[in-house]
Amino acid sequence: MEPASSRFFSRLALASAVAALLAVLLTWLGLPISFPFLHQQQNLSTILVTDPQTEVSYRGTINNDVEHFQNIFYAEDTGGKNRFTPPVPRQPLPGTVIDATAAGAWCPQFVGPAPLPFTSPITNVSEDCLSLRIARPRGTNSSSKLPVLVWLHGGGNALGSGYDQLYEPDGLVRQANKNGQPVIWVAINYRLGIFGYGVNEALKRQKSANVGLRDQRAALEWVRDNIAAFGGEPRNIVAIGQSVGAMSIGLHMTSFSGNRGVPFQKAIMMSGATGTNFNIMSDFVANNTMTVAKQLDCIEGDPDSIATIECLRAVPMEKLMDTAVSFGRSLHPPFGELVFHPIHDGDFIPDRPSKQLRNGQYVKNIPIIASWTSNDGAWYPLPSIDDDQSVVSSFEKYIVGFTDASLKKLLQLYPLSEFEHMARDEAATAQYYRAAQINRDLWFTCPVIDFTWQYVNNGGPQSPNVRLYEMNQTKFGPIFQYMGVPHWRAAHLSDIPYMLNGEVAAGGDNGPEQQELSALLSGSAAAFAHTGNPANSSHHVLQDWPFAFSKAEPRATEHPDEINVYVVGGPYGSGSGKVSGNGLDIMSTREGALAWERIVERCHFINSIHEEIGV
Repeated sequence: MEPASSRFFSRLALASAVAALLAVLLTWLGLPISFPFLHQQQNLSTILVTDPQTEVSYRGTINNDVEHFQNIFYAEDTGGKNRFTPPVPRQPLPGTVIDATAAGAWCPQFVGPAPLPFTSPITNVSEDCLSLRIARPRGTNSSSKLPVLVWLHGGGNALGSGYDQLYEPDGLVRQANKNGQPVIWVAINYRLGIFGYGVNEALKRQKSANVGLRDQRAALEWVRDNIAAFGGEPRNIVAIGQSVGAMSIGLHMTSFSGNRGVPFQKAIMMSGATGTNFNIMSDFVANNTMTVAKQLDCIEGDPDSIATIECLRAVPMEKLMDTAVSFGRSLHPPFGELVFHPIHDGDFIPDRPSKQLRNGQYVKNIPIIASWTSNDGAWYPLPSIDDDQSVVSSFEKYIVGFTDASLKKLLQLYPLSEFEHMARDEAATAQYYRAAQINRDLWFTCPVIDFTWQYVNNGGPQSPNVRLYEMNQTKFGPIFQYMGVPHWRAAHLSDIPYMLNGEVAAGGDNGPEQQELSALLSGSAAAFAHTGNPANSSHHVLQDWPFAFSKAEPRATEHPDEINVYVVGGPYGSGSGKVSGNGLDIMSTREGALAWERIVERCHFINSIHEEIGV
């Protein structure tokens, strides 16, 4: 049987060919060529913002009621001698007028078709990529002092950009403004793959490991230092990220043992936390770096020497990129995610983050919203798997260190009988749904619960402002059906179009009910940015959203026994539900659905083997 991914790319190629033929036909007829689904912005008026402190001006565009400033560099070109080094801040001369009217280059990664139908094709990459984009309500000025949301994209540290069409912020900016709680949106680029996370001992000694994370911090510092000119409040910055973007936010909060603070005041962490970054203490990334170096004939003698790094710096960008991408995709198909990722370097990451959280070594008093989706793990297993070993293989190829005893216990916690009712058709087996649930909890649910519980548990009396949600709805349903993967349902990425209040391209479900839910979640993000409470608005927000952990619950325990989870969307409607490991009475169908997931019991175990799996 042809794999679903192959069928999808064949259909994508067909769609591209049809679009090209249509363009030829329209040209022959003398008609304008217009494809709204490409999100092109043409014939826009411009606006100029001048920073009185730096005397630098930025020329942006106005798209209806949203003003955009793109391709603003926060750091210098990362090529040549700057490759594998911390970012160097870019400081334009006074009087400079920066053209911020068009999107910038993406950081080096695979170049080709869109990874998914609703994302952007990757066509323009460069090492001169450390830029950001800003969106704000029309009419904002330097005295507005609006909260600022800074987006850290996901992509497994292998692909992505703040310019991807999936992350268009106009809907969120408009909804926040409509609710009377306007915000400014910033999205950043940062180095990926071997360019962002390549490492050897020489780089560690020079404090030049994890430069992708260091890029993110530099971008956040640029926002803190410059956003006032755009009408932002530098003392009210919300770091918001999804997947490895959310994971990165957690790593910033534990960076330098919490001793250097962070350049943000609130956090929204969607499907990710520090525990999503497995193998942080292992040689996995260093070994992958050395494999690429060997393929490029860059190892003569000690692979951990600076000579190896100097050789890699001399390799042309395209050659290093293609070699590393090909290796990554062979190791972790199809996109090479997490072949290169943050590692313990004794500096930015001084220890295992789970250990730091338990020791109180993190930046405290940051209000947090954190989340997962109901089918966050749907991508990892193949739908046809039909035995225990295939279930284990779906996650073991990403995570080194599991003992046989832990794998046995893990399978026991997810008995096959609990998933047989889900295999209603030939789309996927019961073992698939079992594996998907294990992957979801390993990668996302349990890391999020552990991060937030330890954050509250060890952070002092001001820490309870932590809220959780589970996304139980998706706009991607028709697209997943077309791709041949309807069993993905509310998969990874599903909450992004709701949070950003956007319409999904390529045939997504953008009906009125979907857009209503989008307005509610994006409105709650704006309310959180303004007040620290996502339900604190008289307008369109999700109501009655409780703290994740009761103030009455004793906090001396290693793991929580009761958790309040706000379910967003789905057949039971949006609202909170309590889950417990103590046989709590189920008060609603929503709580019954949450109880079926058994996240308290299962996460107790998963969050007890952190040292084993390197988080």
